[in-house]
Order: sequence, then structure tokens, then C-alpha cells
Amino acid sequence: MPDLQRGRTNGGPVERLVGWWRRRSKGAHDGSRAEHKKRKAIREDFVKYAYETAAACEAEGDPEKMHRCTYKLIRLELYERAWELRVRAAELEQPSPLPEWDGSDLAGRTILVRAYTPRKRIGEELRMARFIAPVAAQAGRCILLAEPRLVPILARSFPEIEVRPRDVDDAAAFAEADVAAYYETVALHTVKTGDDMRRAFMRLKADPDRAAAIRQRYLQGESGPLLGISWGSSNGDKVVPDLQSWAAILSWAGAKFVSLQYGDIDSDLAVLQELSGGRVIHDPEIDQMADLDGFAAQIGALDGVVAISNTTIDVAGMLGVPTAHIRDDNLSSAIWPRTGTSPWYPDMIFVYRERRSWSEVLAEARAGLEKLIA
Repeated sequence: MPDLQRGRTNGGPVERLVGWWRRRSKGAHDGSRAEHKKRKAIREDFVKYAYETAAACEAEGDPEKMHRCTYKLIRLELYERAWELRVRAAELEQPSPLPEWDGSDLAGRTILVRAYTPRKRIGEELRMARFIAPVAAQAGRCILLAEPRLVPILARSFPEIEVRPRDVDDAAAFAEADVAAYYETVALHTVKTGDDMRRAFMRLKADPDRAAAIRQRYLQGESGPLLGISWGSSNGDKVVPDLQSWAAILSWAGAKFVSLQYGDIDSDLAVLQELSGGRVIHDPEIDQMADLDGFAAQIGALDGVVAISNTTIDVAGMLGVPTAHIRDDNLSSAIWPRTGTSPWYPDMIFVYRERRSWSEVLAEARAGLEKLIA
């Protein structure tokens, strides 16, 4: 199945499954027994391919490939196999001086929790932070090694554990622990189904005082809603809406909009200001690249978010801020569903292009977000 591995479908099982997803989202199937059988067969094709790919990657022993193929498993909610493969990849790439936690009783013991993020994506580490809670509740003591920018928000969200910046003095942390666990190790023992994942969700806590001050500064006595927008990506492979299409969002009566976009955006802001009638706020006091806790406070001050796929999605998702997640139709390694909601984020809807104009997509996102924040 080399074409599938390169993202090509050519009418195969992936294309059939995506086609069905699109029809389902528009109510195109009739609920008949034949349709049910067809859907079941398509899923079985996709599941079989995901398992076969995982087995091949594991046999090859390449940690990067093993990690990459887990996204297919996660998207299908085949969590147990995904966690097994990620833990195996982590063990190959990052040998530990401590035994890995086997799910046994942690009473009176110290566990060290850390991330396995070979792609260095801070959003993914943030997303996996929900798996701190199960061991924090069991262990006599829990030490977490986190990306330094995540330390403040994780320490605030999990006050019962010790959160330390990673790559500062990791050896000392390992020396104080009895066992270690990757986030995926914890997940392997606690999250095996979509329902498990829904139950595992735990909102992170932005700085409440800072969020309140930001909200007051943005609204200036008006009632809102206050909506965050993020429209661009440094990843040239992503297909994103053109700026003019954001008129579908920016015409929202009575709303104020907050730029959550990173990078050099002056020219983009000029276009968006014109489309919105000057209602887009760009806050130079927030530097999301350097101060992720400040960025979390900014998002925590909002009523909702509309964004393409970037770190904004995971910050908003983990804070529980209602979010419309805009996606193109390219098959990718993302974990997100093709329609509806995800077990990862209960307050997020996913809006795919489905070969429509971006204006139609953003109009749908607006309608969905209006319902979420009503």
C-alpha cells in the first residue's frame, strides 16, 4: 500500500471511508442494513491497514516511523495499540535509567512522568498532559519533566505534583524516583477506548487574574462576544483559507476579534481590519512563542476560538474554550476525526473543507461556534 503511505488514495479503502464520512456528515446515507454493512466493511479495511502498518513499522524498528504510524491508530480510536507502539519507540530512542511503570500500585512510591515528543510539537505535549492525573492521584509523589514553557500552566493545573523544566537537571529527577512513565505509558494502563479518552479529559487552568485583566482590557465595558482567530501557518504543506473568506466570521455582529496568530502579520491584519470594520485586536503584550502561559491566559479570556491547525487548537482545547477547528481535505497524520467531535476535546467542533469554498466552510464554523457558546 505504498500509495496510501504517500497520502494518495486512488479509490482505495481510505478514499471510500472519507467519502462515506462526508456523506454521513450531510445525512446522505439511509440507515439501511446494506449501508450499515458497507460502513462496517470500510472501517474494517481501514483498521486492518492501520494494524498492518503498525506491525511493519515495529518490525523495522525505526522509532520515528513507529511514532508516525500511531496517528492512524489514534484517529481510529485504536488507543491500546497506539500506546504500545509509542512506548516501544520511546524505549528504543530514549533509554531510561529507571524501570517503566507497569500499572502496579504506586502508594508510597515516587514516579517520574515525562513526554515522548520526537516531533518537538508543544501542542502534542500539552494534549497529552491529561494523563498526569491518573498517576498523580495514585503515587506517593509525582515528578513531571515538562517543556519549560509549559511549567507554569501545568504546575497551576496539577498543584499536587512537582513540575520541573526538562533538560535542566533531569538526572537529579530520575535519581529521586522509583519508576518512570511516559504519558503514553500512563495512557496504556488507563485509556483504551473513546469513552476512556472522554473521561480522561481534564481542563488546564490559565492564570485567572491575568485572564480576567486581559478580558477587561479587550472588552472595554462592552458585552462581547470575544472571539480569537488564527488563520496562518509556517507549514507550507497546509492549505488554509484565504483572508477574504474570513469575512464570514468577521461579520459576526457585536463581536470583537482577537488575533491569536504568530509571525509577521501586519499586512494580514490590515486586510482583516478592513473586513471587520476595525474590530480585530492585536495585543503586542502577548508573545505566544516565548510566554505560553500568557498565551493561555489570553485564550482563557475569550468566549470562543476559530482557528486552523496549530498550537492554538491544543491550548484552546485543553482550556475547554469552545473552538471551531478548520481543516482542509488533505489526508495527513493528524489524529482528528473527519467530522463531528473528538474524544480528545469535548468543546471543539471540526469543520472540513469538503471541496467547498472557504467562505462556506467558515460560515459553517461560525454557525457551529454560535451554538457552542450560546
